[in-house]
Amino acid sequence: MATNYADLNDTAFTLDNGKDNVVIVSVDHSLPGGRTLDTTDFTPTTIKARHLIIRETATGTYKPMPATEADGVATLGTVVPGSAYTNGTYENVPLSGGTGTGALATVVVALTVVSTITITAAGSGYTVGDSLGVPAAYAGGTGTGGSAPVATLGGGAYSSLPSGHTYAGINISTILTAKPFSGIMYHGVVNNLAAPYTMTSILAAFKTAVPSIYFVTDNQ
Repeated sequence: MATNYADLNDTAFTLDNGKDNVVIVSVDHSLPGGRTLDTTDFTPTTIKARHLIIRETATGTYKPMPATEADGVATLGTVVPGSAYTNGTYENVPLSGGTGTGALATVVVALTVVSTITITAAGSGYTVGDSLGVPAAYAGGTGTGGSAPVATLGGGAYSSLPSGHTYAGINISTILTAKPFSGIMYHGVVNNLAAPYTMTSILAAFKTAVPSIYFVTDNQ
């Protein structure tokens, strides 16, 4: 059985664990003592609360479930209306600017200014605070200055379960990938709407493998 060790020495770092208590509703049973995760090829800088944990069957090594980083646009901040746009509703508008690519939105123009920008495709590579503009060419052909800042990021997703691995449980609290010592829950309740990555395609398989973890939504 493989043995991994995490460097738990205290060093200066910033860790956003503000949503952990929302994501993890209750912990009934977890692996005693926790486990050090093998984070080889895991690119996100943090392993968030409610991240799926997998186990390599041959070695017994625990790992975070592979995932693509959640760096698409989830929500936007206050709209800067701009001026001289053509009134109407415009779909699949490719937003300009920022550090990423691929964000699309439905844009509503009223009284010749941009009134709403609703994200319809998250894109990737964005940063909170990026200013995303509404190009006139995709919103009636006239106008300038309409924009909104990126407020929150999302759009990440789990990859497929690697061959030779099984689902083991769920990470209890947000940890740094560089210090991957995880508390792993195998019996408890989690909030299905506050997860860091979507798991629609693998939810049924995970429930079969770890049937004592229950998923609830905010309205239950």
